[in-house]
Parts: sequence; C-alpha cells; structure tokens
Amino acid sequence: MSRFGLLFAVICFICLSLTGKAQNVSVTDYQVPISSARALWLTGFWNWAQTGDSVTSNRAAVAAKLRWFYSSLPFAWFIDFDGSGGKEFGEWTHSALLRASIRKYILADYDWFGYGQLNLHHQKGYERIASDVTAGTGYGRFIDATALAKAVRIEEQLLKEELLTDHLPKETMIRIANIIEREAEYRDKYKEVYEVYWLKDIEQELEKSGKLKEQKLSAIGVFRIRQVLFGLNQIVNPRYFGWDLSLGVNVVITTPDTTAPGAPRFALSGRFSYPIGWRMQINTLGELYTPMDSSFFKNFAARLSFDYIYELSNRINFILGYTLDADAAAASVVSHFIDASFLYYVESNLSIGIGASTKLTTDQPNRYTFNINLLYNLN
Repeated sequence: MSRFGLLFAVICFICLSLTGKAQNVSVTDYQVPISSARALWLTGFWNWAQTGDSVTSNRAAVAAKLRWFYSSLPFAWFIDFDGSGGKEFGEWTHSALLRASIRKYILADYDWFGYGQLNLHHQKGYERIASDVTAGTGYGRFIDATALAKAVRIEEQLLKEELLTDHLPKETMIRIANIIEREAEYRDKYKEVYEVYWLKDIEQELEKSGKLKEQKLSAIGVFRIRQVLFGLNQIVNPRYFGWDLSLGVNVVITTPDTTAPGAPRFALSGRFSYPIGWRMQINTLGELYTPMDSSFFKNFAARLSFDYIYELSNRINFILGYTLDADAAAASVVSHFIDASFLYYVESNLSIGIGASTKLTTDQPNRYTFNINLLYNLN
C-alpha cells in the first residue's frame, strides 16, 4: 500500500472510531425536493523571515474559495471558484479557476441527467484565459443537510443543559430542520421581527415532542438555540451528501498560449460527499481527460482531491486536504499536495488558522510551508 493509501485508511479508521452515540435521526433521513448550499471563505497571510542581514522570505497573499450549488428534481447547477493572489519579493502572482456546470434531470423519479460544464483558468505566465467546455450525461444527486445538522446541534445543547429528557424523535428533528431551512421565507414574511416567529415555531415542535422537562422552553434554551442558528460560538459547517458520475466530451476553446486546442477529449468525473456522524464531513472529486485520437488513454490529465473536516469543538475545526495531479503527456508530471490546519473561530464568521502544507512534484523541488492566517466566511 502506498503512503497516501495508508494515510487515507488511517483517516477512515479515525473517523469511524470517533463517531459517538447516534441520534434518532441520520444524515440520509433528510430528503428534500429542493436543496441548496453556499459557502465563501476569504483568507490572507503575510510571511516574513530574516537570517542575519538577509531577508529569506517576504510574501503576502490572499485567497478566496466559493462552493455553491442548487439541486431540484428537474434542474441543478454548481459553481466552484478558487482564487489567490499575492506578492513575493516585489513580484506579483495570481491564480484563478472557475468551474460552472448545469444539469437537467431527464426523468423526475430518477437521477439520470444531461449536463454542460464550463472551465476558466488563468494564472501568472498565461498569455490568455484557458477555457474549455464539456457536455455529456451522468447519474447522481446531492442533498444539503446543513439544516438537519443545526437541528442536531440544538438537540445536543438542550441535552447538555438538561432541558430534554431524551433524544428527540426523528420526525421532530426533520420538522425542526425544515423550519430552519425556511429562514428566508420567515424573513420575507415577518421582516425585522421574523426571528420571534422562527424561534416560536421551533419551540412548538419541541413542546409537541413531549421531551421537554418543562412545559415551556427556558431562557437558556432560547439562548442556546440562537447561538446555533446565528453562529454565535456554535459553528456548524455545511453538511451535504450524495455522489455523481459523469461521462462526456470535452472541447478546449482557448489554450494558455497561442497553440492550437488539439483534439476533443473524453471526460470522466465523479464526486462523493458524506458526513460521518455529525462532527465530520468528507468530500472527494476525481477527474480524467484523455484525447479522442490515437493517443487515447496513452496521454491523459487526471486530478483527485480529498477534503476532511472534523469539528473538534463548537469553535475549533481540523481540516485536512490532499490533491493528486497527474499529466501523462510528453513529459509525465505527478504532484501531491497535502495541507492540514486548525481553525479557531474568534467571533461569528471570523477565525484564525494555523496550518502547514507540502507539495511534492516530480519535476520541481519539494516545497514545505507553515502559516498563520485570518479567515472570514461570507456565507
């Protein structure tokens, strides 16, 4: 087994061993006809080091990451953006990658779909924006269960305060999650006083469950619920689950320079996301492109990425990422990028991160970094 395969196996073992007593509801119980999730992170750092009279590092950078999707029975779309920019020893650098895709489900009761995807990429050294489009078919669907994760966190806090006699029934948890997900509806209907009606409906579901020790929710109970709903020292990361597999034809529109785009490529991609328990989330993405000519599967470009998030506490997250890039062209190049960090949420969506990363590439020297940064979630 390779060291990366061993690392993945260890992570899976730790995930399973850390999964505690389950609630009466599981992630896959949350099935909704319309699902949407959005997360936008901004981060920045400055690194400076000096040995004697020589400055060995002087680098500042900012980065943005967007993950946004909408999924309904007939239609879905996904937008992913990764961008960064900075200055090192007086020289500017940047990188931006945008992936946008739409899909139309062919049959309402099944998960078959036709899709189209646009990729745009630009970085330092490119003469122009590299772009390509893909069209094809696939199978699968994603469901956002963040609202249910918040309902579970609310249950945890009420049990901690000894306001509940036991775990809430599954039906109650799902109804509370539905109320949480309808926040925008409450805001549009009740304007500035929407919070009163929003919390009142959640409290009514708690009362109907028969699990409240008192007939009414106490002030501390309302306080704990507000902490979860508004991210006040109670950070709940996005939770979604599902998978999809896509086959299509990829056509390069523009290359980074003036070279010809080349032959169309066969495109194969797959994604898988799943929360392990209510404190962990894993996300994976795999892509493979190969020319549809005499070099079919002799030349190819492939990427595999893996993200793991573990909520150590209500304010501390551990995040681990791994990306494998392989390009089997004239000169085969393989790179591995591993990064790990701890995020401490200072207040609301502001956090401090401490992390380290390494990049191992066959055609370049290995690179190791350590950083402390500030991160703001604009979601």
